Amino acid sequence: MLDATSTRTFAGATLKTTIFLERRLRAHVIERDRLTFDSSLAPPAKKDRTEFVHLYATLEGAFATGGATVEGPQLWALAETEFDRVQRSSQTFRSWGAPCRVVEIRFHARDVRAKVGLARGPIALPSATWDAYLAFAAGGPLVPLVAALAKAGAIADLAGTIVEDEPEHFARLWQTLRPLYAQTATSASLKQISVLAQLSLRQLGRDLGDLTRTFGLFGAGFRDAMRVLRLRAAVLLLSAPHATPTEVAREVGYGSLDAMARAFRDAKLPAPSVVRDAVRFPI
Repeated sequence: MLDATSTRTFAGATLKTTIFLERRLRAHVIERDRLTFDSSLAPPAKKDRTEFVHLYATLEGAFATGGATVEGPQLWALAETEFDRVQRSSQTFRSWGAPCRVVEIRFHARDVRAKVGLARGPIALPSATWDAYLAFAAGGPLVPLVAALAKAGAIADLAGTIVEDEPEHFARLWQTLRPLYAQTATSASLKQISVLAQLSLRQLGRDLGDLTRTFGLFGAGFRDAMRVLRLRAAVLLLSAPHATPTEVAREVGYGSLDAMARAFRDAKLPAPSVVRDAVRFPI
């Protein structure tokens, strides 16, 4: 299993995320303070060959869908088209708070036993499973949470399949990628990574390809993954109480506001100023 943590304070808001990569799942612990996530504005990743389901648990903060707002804790099983590849016909949601704490875990669809889709409503969990969520969000291990979700009938029993220690070539490459994640370096290039990792571009390409296939990271390749990550960071930071589009463009690595606006148009998103007005957290 690979993990990394990032903390960013910007324009009156704070974002802290920890990612966990494993062969059968990908987990995020997310703490958003005065930031709004709106799935209708999430630039979609290109389709992967594998279908996924996202268990989205709000531990603290608000969650709104279909005109109804609820406070955590709530667990929803989101279809891939409701999170990573949102479509025009998809039901969407918002998540926010001061603070808001979320644990999002992506599973292969075949491993999910819960009913999937926002229209199905939240998933009822026993208190022991919520205790496992809280322990994981506080820095505890992932395996007990996976076991608790299986015991609650939400997923298949995967706890015994989780790989704790990774091969040397994965660990070596992750030593380079982990600081970039910590710095939320959404404009990192393959050349930059090859220099930091002391690998040729050819060897880096092979290692990244192996990492991609093993963990299902970049369905459409490294460059497209970085494009989507930068867009998603920009949309989220536009919701900060004191953010301006120009400051956000600079923060996430666009050369100018015009460059960010072009990227938004290419992704079929509204203009940055329109996004800011739609999601800005109240001052």
